[in-house]
Amino acid sequence: MNGMVPKFLEGKELEPEYFEAPNPYKNAPSCNVNLLELSRYAKHVGKKLVELTQDEVRKFYI
Repeated sequence: MNGMVPKFLEGKELEPEYFEAPNPYKNAPSCNVNLLELSRYAKHVGKKLVELTQDEVRKFYI
């Protein structure tokens, strides 16, 4: 991670682990978002994932 906080996480308190490099040998916790459809939506509207708002991301909660 480059230290950039996505727009949809602005104003939320993030755990220090958020900025750590992921451990590829540990199963990642579920993010409760359909990432495939979210990325398709972002591409369709011409935005990067970090530019999406909370309302836009909320549409893809599982």
